[in-house]
Amino acid sequence: RQERRQKLLDEAENSAKRNAAVAMKWASLLEKDVPQDLIREMEKQRDTCNGIIRSKDKMIEAFQMQLRAKDDEYVKALKKQAEDIDFLLERMGRQFIELRKAQEDELQQIEQAFSQERAELLEAHHKDLESLYEKRRQMEQKCMEIKMERQEEDAKQLEALRTQDAEEYNILKIKLETEIQMYEQQLEEMRSTYQLNTEKLEYNLRVLHERDIENATTISQQKRKLARLQDALSNQMAKYAKLDKHYRQKNLELTEEYKRITDQFKDLQAKFRHFEIADQKKYRDVWAMNSHIVSDLVRKILLADKIVHEQQLGLNWFPPNEEVLQSGGLQLDKDKDRPQQ
Repeated sequence: RQERRQKLLDEAENSAKRNAAVAMKWASLLEKDVPQDLIREMEKQRDTCNGIIRSKDKMIEAFQMQLRAKDDEYVKALKKQAEDIDFLLERMGRQFIELRKAQEDELQQIEQAFSQERAELLEAHHKDLESLYEKRRQMEQKCMEIKMERQEEDAKQLEALRTQDAEEYNILKIKLETEIQMYEQQLEEMRSTYQLNTEKLEYNLRVLHERDIENATTISQQKRKLARLQDALSNQMAKYAKLDKHYRQKNLELTEEYKRITDQFKDLQAKFRHFEIADQKKYRDVWAMNSHIVSDLVRKILLADKIVHEQQLGLNWFPPNEEVLQSGGLQLDKDKDRPQQ
């Protein structure tokens, strides 16, 4: 970037010098009286202008080549970024599949554990029933009423356990399915958020990098400038102290000199008013004497200018305003007409 800026500055400086040279040469072209010399000089001016244009075209072509190179780099960077994002999405997909499989395996293990626990509970209750039946056989006459009540109570407990286990199993299954759906939704949100944050971070990184470079350059320049200004301030302070002392002394001397010159100036004013009146009278006498000669010369010059316009250059000639010539504005009108010639 610094190199491009330096090239632009060098090209601008060279172009300014060439343009200044061309602009300075136009004034000399207006002084040419011979058409052949004027044509040759105009051809040189045209070659010089063409050289300036070619230099500008070369600079434009160089910047266009750099721009195309930067575009190619940007396209390659976008392709690399797209490949990285695809790889990351594929990896996240595999992780999601593995996580879902692990959740399904865990759910299956939980179902198996509940089934096994239910079977163990049923087996335990069956054993209890068998033991009760054995006691009933042993105490059939004595414990008939107690056995019937206990059987009813055990049947109620068994049914309650079955119902409770079924409800807990359904609740756990619904909870796990809900968590799987929530994880899938969070995964999609994370994908979109990650892609958006990646684009924002890359843009912010480029902006911050450019600002960091600009700030570093500015800080370095300001530090150098501050050091130079501090040195200049010290020098100026010392110089100011020296000059202040010198000019204070000189002020005293000049004050005395001013008083003396003031007196002389008053004398000169009186003499000046006297000589001014005499010079004005002499100027009016000389002006009246030479006005006829100047009028004849003006008419000859206008006639020659008309011949050059109409016969040599083939242009329309317009005479200047007579009131301007009579009021003393002849030189101003000639300067205005020169660019048209």
